[in-house]
Amino acid sequence: MSIQRNLGFTISYDFLSPKETHSLLEIMDNSAFTHIFVPEVWGYDSFLACARMASHTRNLIFGTGIVNMYSRSPATMAQAAASIDEQSEGRFILGLGLSGPKVIQGWHGLDYFNGSPMQRTREYLEILHLIFSGETVNYPTGEIFKLNNFKIRSFDTPVEVPIYLAAFGTKNVQLAGELADGWLPIWTSYPEIPSLKENFEKGLAQNSTNVNKEKDIAPFIVTCASENPKAKYFVKKQLSFYIGGMGTYYARVVKQYGFSQEVDKIRTAWNAGEREDALQEVTDEMLDRLAAVGPPDKVLARYEALRKAGVTNPVVWLPVGCPPELALETIHTFQDS
Repeated sequence: MSIQRNLGFTISYDFLSPKETHSLLEIMDNSAFTHIFVPEVWGYDSFLACARMASHTRNLIFGTGIVNMYSRSPATMAQAAASIDEQSEGRFILGLGLSGPKVIQGWHGLDYFNGSPMQRTREYLEILHLIFSGETVNYPTGEIFKLNNFKIRSFDTPVEVPIYLAAFGTKNVQLAGELADGWLPIWTSYPEIPSLKENFEKGLAQNSTNVNKEKDIAPFIVTCASENPKAKYFVKKQLSFYIGGMGTYYARVVKQYGFSQEVDKIRTAWNAGEREDALQEVTDEMLDRLAAVGPPDKVLARYEALRKAGVTNPVVWLPVGCPPELALETIHTFQDS
């Protein structure tokens, strides 16, 4: 899958009905958009959604964006990915990530710290590559996973499913470069992209099989392209929800970008149940660094700056609850550019 002028979009049945989703996909199937990433929260199954959406389109590439590496074993994950890749005739990407303790422990009932998260990621990716190769899988030395004397059946091998990794932090980004086919940055501050990309390329250099291999960089960007003041409101609401309501991971990430006081204010308001106050603590500087919002020309300029910084497949991530008119205005901004 060569890297051209790709453009991604996130969509989920959790936020739009299947009928509305499929109507939207008809519009996007022959447009500037090339990829659709389907998140998995605690509603619809992402794999089933990808398969169903792919059956209603001809050109779009679908990816899980993301599924976690705790609630499915590597073998179960490989079986699902191979099945959808075959059904979609090669239009599938397996997007993986660690998620966070709040979801893994609170929803899935699993110990997030059963082995180090980074060790889990390395073993998980190594095992997936072994399974997809079609060879008999023997992986006896893992700290978390040990597999013995099985190989995937029913599929033509090797299974050519690209693996993308959601990663943040020096070592995890290097691991994405070393073992994944693409990198899904999330909540990335624009000025940090060049230095993060350096870590990705360091990881790439650690694996000899990566020689002359193109790898995709596909950051999810909370985006709403409109001069309507509501655009900024819904983007702020999205940021405040992740910082205030999704445990400590995203709060810690945003603090590392220099917004420590803002994060503390957001979390204080959120924990007090003051949701509107929490979103008002999201500053314009945070929006400028972490999102793309405002007049269409400004948003398009932001995306062009990302491409110049080395991003190959920016992903439009509409804020949850974004009204249909703002969603369509954002979509048409990219289609008409």
